[in-house]
Amino acid sequence: MSVISLLDQAVSIAAGVNLARVPDASLKRAGHIIADTIGVSRAGARQEPMVRLSGLERNRGRTAEGPRYGATVFSPSMVRADPEWAAFLNATAGSFVELDEGMRPTGHPGMQVVIPAVAVAEAEKAHGQTLLRAVIAGYEVTARLFTAYRLTYPTHPHGHFGAVGGAVAVAMVLDRDPIEAARIAATSPILSIWDACFEGATARNTWMGAAAELAVRSSTLAEAGFTGSPTSLELSFGKLAGTLVDRDALVAPLDYSVLGVTRNYFKMHSACALSHAAVDAVRKLPLIDLAHIERIQVETVSNNMKLNRQAEPNDLSARFSLPYVVAAAVLRRGMGADSFHFEPETAQLAERIDVQVTDDLEAKWPDASPARITVLASGGRTYTAQVDNPHGHYLDPLTEAEVRQKFFELVDDNSLAKAWWDRLADLSRVPDCSRLFQEAGSHAD
Repeated sequence: MSVISLLDQAVSIAAGVNLARVPDASLKRAGHIIADTIGVSRAGARQEPMVRLSGLERNRGRTAEGPRYGATVFSPSMVRADPEWAAFLNATAGSFVELDEGMRPTGHPGMQVVIPAVAVAEAEKAHGQTLLRAVIAGYEVTARLFTAYRLTYPTHPHGHFGAVGGAVAVAMVLDRDPIEAARIAATSPILSIWDACFEGATARNTWMGAAAELAVRSSTLAEAGFTGSPTSLELSFGKLAGTLVDRDALVAPLDYSVLGVTRNYFKMHSACALSHAAVDAVRKLPLIDLAHIERIQVETVSNNMKLNRQAEPNDLSARFSLPYVVAAAVLRRGMGADSFHFEPETAQLAERIDVQVTDDLEAKWPDASPARITVLASGGRTYTAQVDNPHGHYLDPLTEAEVRQKFFELVDDNSLAKAWWDRLADLSRVPDCSRLFQEAGSHAD
């Protein structure tokens, strides 16, 4: 059986999801993933490069106020664009602050599945239930791909499997063939590399933007008669960029008790997810005077060792340096969307941090992504704390109140946040997605 046939089966299985059989808790979690993703995109749109890009695109006529275009761009000015371009801008913005949800072994389905599906649903005035079902299916496809394949370092998880799942979600919103859309997206993989994150090359934020854009375009290409290659997935991800390690993950029947959306994590720190357990472990320690700290030892799993590097002097690189993130946590630096910045004092402390793999922690991966922090202080004093899964992982889940609070902070406008949250968190009650992002108090409520 060819790999493309495996993809066809995976898409067919996921696209057959029946909302009536999805447990209420899973429907709620899917709504939270959608809301969280929109909130993260909104926060990223406030970052200076995105503000400038939004202005440039407005000058070029690719975005505008009013009903000229069908999809909302979550910039401060709330302009609109055609769904394809709105998906690019919104998913690119969502990459800036490193707060987008994800899943293990690796990957971030939400930003690449939710954003294009929402853009098309808004433009098409789709029912909220249609959008919800499409997102659950697209997320399921992406989750299965991330589980079935092991990417070979330095391949980064943005831009390929997410585009395939996004293409499925868009096709389902449009009531078109999700298999052909998935094939087309799989034929045009966006192959990304970790080094760009380490260097601080912010063009890497466009990987998810390009994936979301491709997700929308795939259905357009299919409608025009384009077809996908039957061997692209096998060659790109089975040989060049990774290895197929779990065939059954692609073709197993839907288990409504463990859908992909139930196995995600929400991020509470504006840094690479591989550092979050270490941050939570630091926060279990008492506040320690910097003058008394001699060394800090970080013990973790081999998957996280790619972050064992000192940061370049920029915000993005700092977010992908485990020593820097731990140092920021020790110094109680801000780790919110707008507060995580490269600082020389933090970088100096990071140079006193050693990272290593230990067998007892390694045995827990990938069910857990643990970190143990030991601070060696003057006078022979030591302080140690361990966290197996950061708060926000589905094994240590956020409460609904915590997800909501994060969303409000990301949107940074209480009136707008309330209106959006009430709709996004309960899409089944939204008859027309073109009203999702109207102001509070409008007839959409």
